[in-house]
This record gives sequence, C-alpha cells and structure tokens, in this order.
Amino acid sequence: MSAASAPDWLNTTVGAVRELMIKRLEADSLDPEAKREMEMALEELDVMWEELQGQATLLVRENERYAEFFEYTPDAYLVTDAGGNVREANQAALELLKAPREEVIGRPLSEYVAAEERAGFLARTVGLRVGALKPQAWPMRLQPRESEPFAAQLHVRAIPLKKSGTGGLCWLIRPAL
Repeated sequence: MSAASAPDWLNTTVGAVRELMIKRLEADSLDPEAKREMEMALEELDVMWEELQGQATLLVRENERYAEFFEYTPDAYLVTDAGGNVREANQAALELLKAPREEVIGRPLSEYVAAEERAGFLARTVGLRVGALKPQAWPMRLQPRESEPFAAQLHVRAIPLKKSGTGGLCWLIRPAL
C-alpha cells in the first residue's frame, strides 16, 4: 500500500481499518465463510487504496501544471480574498508592482493603488464582493513600491461561493498604453 501523497489523516484511517481487518482475520473466531469475506474486503480495500493513490498522483501533477501556468503567464494576475488581501500573485504581477512575493501576499491590494484613487478603488471592490459576478474593467493608477505611479487597466471577476456571496476576486492587470 503506497501512501506517499495521501494526507496524514487518510493514511491513518486506512491503516487503522486495514489493521483491524487483519486482526479479525488472524482471530480463530471467524467461520470459514466470514474469513473469506474479510479477505475479499481487505483485497478490495487495497485495490481502492491503489486507485485513490493513482488519482492523488494525477491531482498533484495537475496542480503543479496549474501553478506553473499561473506563475509564468506573461500577464499580471492576482487573486484576492473577499477582504481584498492578496492570496496569490504571479511573477508578472510582482514585477509590475516592483515588490517581492513576501511583501505582496497577505497585504491589501489597495496598498498598490495610487493614494488619490484608493477610495474609488475600494468602493468598486466592495460592490464586487457584494455579488456582482460579471467581469468588470476600469482604468486605475497603480503605485508600485518605491516607484512612480503608472496608468493601468484592471480587469476583475468575482469568485462565487457555492451557496452565496463571493470567495474572492481574480485580477488581470495590464499597463495602459
């Protein structure tokens, strides 16, 4: 039973169930038919575990592929939580904001908006978080760290939650030409 990519709680649970089944098999109290059923159930558990591990491996690969695509796409992308704090930023966004990842992640995106436009920016994003699910775009002056403000076009779409509300915002930022 390979368990390299499964979460600890799943490894523990499957391991405990497997051990219980083996102990029951080793007990002399089982009649031959019950023993055979237990052996078949143990085999089925092992097969399902192997299939689950295969699926976990595929998911890990797909996640890595997504992460590479996000990180190295030529456009500046950010993902903010419902409160406007940056959760993810790709390399192009970090270059545009002239800040290292550790200074951007967890900080409000509004910190990178020119001071004179910050109130308007916050008003627009509050409207997005309340429930506007259509993509929107508008011009805005951004203020990179220790650099001059520049004109940009912001494109944003809300990430809807399954039941209600917004889970965050996806941002595409392009310098204005």
